[in-house]
Amino acid sequence: MKKRGQVTVFVIAGILILLVFLLFFYIRNEIMPKFTPEVVVPQEIAPLKSYVEDCIYNIGEDAVIRLGMQSGYVEIPEEIAMNPQAYISVGGPIKLPYWYLNGIDTSPKLSDIQSQISDYVSENLKSCLKNFSDFDEFIIEEKGDINTKTVIAEEEVIITTDYLLVIKNRKGDKITEWSLYTTSVPVRLKRIYRLAKGIMNAENKDMFLEKTTIDLMALDPEIPFTDLVFSCKRLEWSKLEIEQAVKELLYYNLPKIRIDKTDYIPFLYDPIIYKKFQRIDIEKDPMPKDIPDDIYEYNHFFWAPVSENFEDMKAGIRYMKDWGLELYARPSDGDVMKSNMVEGAPKYLSMFCINMYHFTYDVIYPVEIAIRDEKSFNNRGYVFRFAFPVLINHNQGDRSEFGITKLTPYQDEGFCDELTEEDYIINVRDSRTKDDINNVSISFNCIKYQCNLGFTKPEANRHRLKTKLPSACINGIVIAEKQGFLRAEKQVIDEKKDILIMMDPLKSFDFSVMKVDSTGYKEGLGIDEKAAIYIKSLNNSNDVFRTYPAEDGMEEIELIENDASYYLEIFLMKGNDLTGGFKADWKLSYNEIVGKDKIIFYVYDRGVAKTDDEKVNMIKFLNENSNNIDLMPKFE
Repeated sequence: MKKRGQVTVFVIAGILILLVFLLFFYIRNEIMPKFTPEVVVPQEIAPLKSYVEDCIYNIGEDAVIRLGMQSGYVEIPEEIAMNPQAYISVGGPIKLPYWYLNGIDTSPKLSDIQSQISDYVSENLKSCLKNFSDFDEFIIEEKGDINTKTVIAEEEVIITTDYLLVIKNRKGDKITEWSLYTTSVPVRLKRIYRLAKGIMNAENKDMFLEKTTIDLMALDPEIPFTDLVFSCKRLEWSKLEIEQAVKELLYYNLPKIRIDKTDYIPFLYDPIIYKKFQRIDIEKDPMPKDIPDDIYEYNHFFWAPVSENFEDMKAGIRYMKDWGLELYARPSDGDVMKSNMVEGAPKYLSMFCINMYHFTYDVIYPVEIAIRDEKSFNNRGYVFRFAFPVLINHNQGDRSEFGITKLTPYQDEGFCDELTEEDYIINVRDSRTKDDINNVSISFNCIKYQCNLGFTKPEANRHRLKTKLPSACINGIVIAEKQGFLRAEKQVIDEKKDILIMMDPLKSFDFSVMKVDSTGYKEGLGIDEKAAIYIKSLNNSNDVFRTYPAEDGMEEIELIENDASYYLEIFLMKGNDLTGGFKADWKLSYNEIVGKDKIIFYVYDRGVAKTDDEKVNMIKFLNENSNNIDLMPKFE
């Protein structure tokens, strides 16, 4: 037993000695500086080596500046440069490519940027060297290709070029040969790139700029969204004027956005002050005094896209009015946007004083993000810029494959005649039955161009359209239209040659309105009463506005013949006065509407509300008593 114990001690001691040796080698290799013998440059060629490295530095510096002006591209790829939808033209020939396009992150990777710098140096080095004309004392022979490797580090961009030169004196005697040249461009590009990517990723995730844009539009009294206005004059707006108003809002307000964790202009007070006001419930708590003058900017123009500290760098956002803006408002008729005014029949009353409107907007516009680092280039400073589109779809941010397709289109024979070599197969199906739909009109839309492609027809035991698409547009929209179905569209993805579009079937219903008094008694509307009905689809753009009794031939309501969700709002008027209504979240199943052909709507009848206070109390009552199951519409 004693000998066995001694053996154990020796084993443990051996293991400890082995660990000590391993630790020693680790420290020597990893912690202690490694000895690398200094490369001795022959004195007579030292100026030549410096000359080559100066050229590499100058070309590398030029590459870094160029990519800072062009979203990380030293040379903009042809597929971007030839696509006006993929960049901003920011002045003269300068283009700022998007880092996000058609639902895809298109930003260059850091490794791609390194490769671009390397290629740029290799391609331009000989031109800079000018055939070594400044070194008449040598005969310099170039051997092999120029190969460059770039490493983007935290504090610098390191460029190493392998370029074999054989140096001889004028007698032809070989002095030496040299191949490796290294230089460093003092720009903190890796850190700058990390901030830029953090901003881009946060925008794609949180849609801060889309939300900010909607807030700005909603606060502008000249831009209509949703309202009920008691006026005897139909309200109208110009879409063109609204476009100009939005441009002005963006031009003046986006530069006010401050990015947290960067060197931004400080707010007037300590952040604790603003956070204290954020905790106040304005409905319950008394209105506080001494509200900071810039509290709106703190709450709406303060963006925190990154967690890493970049407080030694500045970052800003801008939009220029000449960069353009695409805006589509629905409903609209050309340039005119109108409220829905409920008008009485002439033999009963001269006018009906209620204007109701609900507009949704699609908006696309570009922004530029500029990051400035004052410490780069030995405190001379460096600017890196990139761009991306802000995308709003039906008043909501939409970073998916979204593009405005309902702008006023026009035919262009040249655009429509240049077609793809490959065929596309377009199938259209009923979203409920999943059956093919015959004789569907198919068109192709790309921003302002629209081309008619034909109709689906029987082919190979299916109903479909085999066609080529205009080749000048990347990721255009295929649109399907047919009476009895809701218009549908699908974006083209290049690698997919089979395009499937699902269309929602529509069903028409007669409709009437019954009023319900405080006792629950139901009866039809009186001779001088009228109801305004607004049905907003929560699934798609199938919004409906009708009056009852129906006028102008609008005697039916079309709803999706399938499961669907709606928001229902009805206002009851007597003469010029509001007397009641009903609001509800309205969910329908196919089984509820199959075989039915009429809808009966019900509304509260609360009596005449003439003064503004009475009208406000009426709206409050309707809000508090929405979704009453006894007043939900019934099908017959």
